[in-house]
Amino acid sequence: MTYPEVALMKLFALAALGALALFAQDEPKHLAVPASPDRPMTVKADQIERGAPYPSTIHLKGNVEIRTGVCVRTQPGNSLSCDGYTVLRAEEADVQEDTGAVEARGNVRLTHEK
Repeated sequence: MTYPEVALMKLFALAALGALALFAQDEPKHLAVPASPDRPMTVKADQIERGAPYPSTIHLKGNVEIRTGVCVRTQPGNSLSCDGYTVLRAEEADVQEDTGAVEARGNVRLTHEK
């Protein structure tokens, strides 16, 4: 093999390794949970497993973030008044899809964000 051929093979090998590394990275998954119209909820995690029939338990694993709007109705029939989000972070969590109940495990933190 000539020097240019070897250099080209090395370049292709490096490009292939770079592509593998890029595709091997797991992007967090996102999901909106329609637990309540007065309490919009979104979840994010490395892994999300959800049962087939609604309602089901949503299992979240790895870098879990559950974001729930802090919203109240000012009077019956009026629109929602919202003031930021309550954000729960944990290593794992289970969310009951119909009620919005959350059971979190592993380094659980709860914060309020605007």
